Amino acid sequence: MTKSTLAYINPAILRWVREQARLSPQAAAEGIGISADKLQACEAGDKHLTFPQFLAAANFYKRAPAIFYLNEPPVGFLPIQDFRRLRETPEDAFKSGLRWAIRQARERRELALELRNDLGEPVQPFKLQSSVKDNLETVGTAIRTYLGIKQVDQQTWRAKAFDNWRTAIETNDVLVFMVPRLALTEMRGVAVAEPKLPIILINSKGRTNGRTFTLLHEFCHLVVRASGISALDFVAPEPASAVVEQFCNAVAGAALVPSDWLLSEHLVRSKGQVKTWDDDELAALAGRFGVSREVILRRLLGLGRTTLAFYESRRASFQAEYDALAEKKSSGGPERHLVVLSQLGRSFTRLVLQGYYDRQLTLRDVASHLNMQVTAVPNIERAAFGLAG
Repeated sequence: MTKSTLAYINPAILRWVREQARLSPQAAAEGIGISADKLQACEAGDKHLTFPQFLAAANFYKRAPAIFYLNEPPVGFLPIQDFRRLRETPEDAFKSGLRWAIRQARERRELALELRNDLGEPVQPFKLQSSVKDNLETVGTAIRTYLGIKQVDQQTWRAKAFDNWRTAIETNDVLVFMVPRLALTEMRGVAVAEPKLPIILINSKGRTNGRTFTLLHEFCHLVVRASGISALDFVAPEPASAVVEQFCNAVAGAALVPSDWLLSEHLVRSKGQVKTWDDDELAALAGRFGVSREVILRRLLGLGRTTLAFYESRRASFQAEYDALAEKKSSGGPERHLVVLSQLGRSFTRLVLQGYYDRQLTLRDVASHLNMQVTAVPNIERAAFGLAG
């Protein structure tokens, strides 16, 4: 009989995870599918879980496999504020799926910090900082400068706008993860403002242009040092969070669609004092900036080039289109390794692979951190580094 591969995880973390879940060894062992004696021996470092048992434990505890390889338990997680406009009871505010996604992202951050340290690659601090009292156009410009975004490049992105904004953000040592299987009503984005390696989570169910706006909205949360969960809406949220959300909405628009660029567009200049816009005009401008028609119209409103009444009339039709698209079920989809790469991002994926190249991680560790079969690792490696084959 073939002997099962052992998982050489940190036994102290194995025990810590169980204690965090407030489970007895007996209850945890039953959930994992092993004996209590075996679990306690593994927590003491006297024995090792097999790899299938380890994955069962990670799934049972609702923890990212990566956390079990840390040298010590993560500490000092900052609180996350709920900025969503949801009419729900307080106990429902953080549903299990969302709570799991945030915890998993934080655990991946701990792994990334540890790998960067082991590889001798310093993490640059997140230096861009602003206040909700600052001029939104100035902050939008500062974000573009910080990320190195140029008009000549952006106007060629079009359908690739989200990917390029994400790359620029990840290059500046911000982790960006896509979250699957969560309803948009539960969250569109999350920001975890840390001094180093802050995190942005984006709901993968959002429309492509919608994701781009969410990405910049959450980046603004990092800039104002306001960790939070957002269910984005241009309509003002509840008073307690209105200031931050409205500011981040406005700054995201200013960063994506700079006022001087928008007002210099021939289509805008040729309109003169006309303040109504046809769909094809909005679509043409949206394509230039790589954003949605609604973002363009909202910017035109802020710059006095349309009226609130016209904006609200068009917004209703935009929302109807969004709802119709949300009801459509897509068939098929990209290969598994491309889905994982999209969820984890090139930056994090390459870091994990670099840990393997420098012998900090085994191939099985890599597969575990990337949530893939060992045999599929070469596929995601080629995709992460843009290699042919």
